[in-house]
Amino acid sequence: MSAALRNPECKIQKLWLSRVGLTDSGAEDLASALSTNTSLTLLDLNYNKLGDSGVKLVSAALRNPECKIQALGLEDVRLTDSGAEDLLSALSTKPSLMGLDLDSNSLTDRSVPALRRLILTLPSLEWIRLRGNRFSQTGGKELRSLQEPRPGLTVYL
Repeated sequence: MSAALRNPECKIQKLWLSRVGLTDSGAEDLASALSTNTSLTLLDLNYNKLGDSGVKLVSAALRNPECKIQALGLEDVRLTDSGAEDLLSALSTKPSLMGLDLDSNSLTDRSVPALRRLILTLPSLEWIRLRGNRFSQTGGKELRSLQEPRPGLTVYL
């Protein structure tokens, strides 16, 4: 699959790799392929065991200026605040991003400032899913309040 994604003739726009047993070691090859693919607009990596190291590899690929990702699924991939910081920084350079699923990870209030920056930086963002994380009541309230200055944005908590 990675070889196919690297092919300049590859025009895949949507790739669902949910629940395929992908780990951080497999993410290295995927990230290498993603760094050269410019047609992908949806990437679903939900329910894999990427961890912070696997997500960081994917984040590096997303930094490619030619990357046109519009929706990214990272539900239940064992992401913590440490890996989220790098991911959110990479995604803040993606004006095409419309949706981000980070449900059921281990994010805490430490990620709130980076999430806030992402939400306020990307006017294209229409939805972000954050349910099942470890935000305090205060952190959740701060994230929900970001919908006010951004009509059309839905924050699922």
